[in-house]
Amino acid sequence: MKMGWRELIRMKKRFGLMGLVTTLIIVLILMITGLADGLAYDNGAVIRNLPVEHMALSQEAEGQLTRSFLEEQEQPRGTEALGVQNMVLEKQDGTKDDVTVFALPADTAYGPKQLEALKRGEVLVDTAYAKQTGTAVGDKVTDFRTKMTFTIVGTVTDGRYSHAPVLWTTLASWDDWQVKMQTNYVSAFVSQDSFKTDLTTYTKSDIVKQVPGYAAEQNSFQMMRLALVVIGALILTAFFYILTMQKMKQLGILKAIGIRTWTIGSGLVLQVFVLTLLSLAFSLCVTLGVSQFLPSGIPFRFEWETSLGYGALLIGTALIGSVIPLRALKKLEPADAMGGMAG
Repeated sequence: MKMGWRELIRMKKRFGLMGLVTTLIIVLILMITGLADGLAYDNGAVIRNLPVEHMALSQEAEGQLTRSFLEEQEQPRGTEALGVQNMVLEKQDGTKDDVTVFALPADTAYGPKQLEALKRGEVLVDTAYAKQTGTAVGDKVTDFRTKMTFTIVGTVTDGRYSHAPVLWTTLASWDDWQVKMQTNYVSAFVSQDSFKTDLTTYTKSDIVKQVPGYAAEQNSFQMMRLALVVIGALILTAFFYILTMQKMKQLGILKAIGIRTWTIGSGLVLQVFVLTLLSLAFSLCVTLGVSQFLPSGIPFRFEWETSLGYGALLIGTALIGSVIPLRALKKLEPADAMGGMAG
């Protein structure tokens, strides 16, 4: 291992260039990971922030809140009724925005505390949405389908649903809206504790995974991240393979004077480990720094656990790849190497 460490120090430029390439690959992996985590959080943030753990939906909804239609008479004891539905908001200037309506009782134990002060026809909007669109407290918005008008009386920071802003209101306003649409239903019954019901029940994490587009989005990012990990490992493997082939004569001399293949090989593995570890540490610092300056509109979320997990995966695959050059080293005959140098 001492030889491998000394070579790292003496060949700074060569290993530094490889370290730079490795760092760029890891930064790309971490940036994609942060974007994937940010989109995953943004896609179901309002559900994640609800202090409930169990939800009952209709069976045919398959875990999607906007597809669940329940009658309030089915409500199990100890639960609250939750209404969720998409809405196209038409503002006073004529512009239209897609939002998702969330409705809970005014005296809810789970939703925003501001709900208890809302009157019929009053709503709360997402803070980010209000900032991006210039919507202010006191503005009136209209549902494009029913032409029912709502008054914005406050903002909340509970998040978004399916990448759409959330509009909070009470079940009283929800019922008035349902009358306009000639329907009468709620979407789910929710509770912090488990409850008995004949309806299909889900955990909060299950509901988040069933948010429209969540699975397809995350699967795409997962494929990209794994592909980059494999590419990074292949680049490191190719680099050390070529480097080993270039040093084959010198390595043959080392074997001829009695240095074991295991000793030489452990030095090569050490080089791979140190190079990828230093690249990972530097990449984490770069990614964390960049995340502080990204615009708020970019759903980027730096998660230490996920980032370290993919970093460890890259180190592991690189170490596995470093075994390939060792096969050529093991087959090397000292006499052949010495004969090559003499010639």
